[in-house]
Amino acid sequence: MQYEELWDEKELDLEVELEERTFVRADKELMGVVWNNLLSNAAKFTEPGGKVTLCQTAEDGYVKVSVSDTGCGMTKESVRHIFDKFYQGDTSHSKEGNGLGLALVRRILILMDGEITVASEEGKGSTFTVRLPVQDHNAEYIAEYAEVSGNWNETGGN
Repeated sequence: MQYEELWDEKELDLEVELEERTFVRADKELMGVVWNNLLSNAAKFTEPGGKVTLCQTAEDGYVKVSVSDTGCGMTKESVRHIFDKFYQGDTSHSKEGNGLGLALVRRILILMDGEITVASEEGKGSTFTVRLPVQDHNAEYIAEYAEVSGNWNETGGN
């Protein structure tokens, strides 16, 4: 983890709750930017000894991943603008960023047919929830078979 030093320094607890392994339709490198941003923000805004929870569930053709923290939380005004470019609700951390991270995260997720939402309560923490479409492995297998065999017609049969 890129921010392991910060996690250790602040003695943060990381709790991970994952359902079965699930594949999503997304770019691996771009999703790395998403997870790095969400987890580093959780560490940055959580007080020493706090907790960050990563929770993954699947439902109705989508995977939901939530990153929750026991940090400072946000005002309602900050929540309304948190995905705007250059917005920084907590100016005490402004030297550690430029307000582009969550705007970039939102843009990446839109490109992946996903979405992000946030729920936050001042003084109690925040939860960012990412929703991405599940990868249909059967459709991928059929497309690969058709490409390799060259004998698959447009109706899906031989």
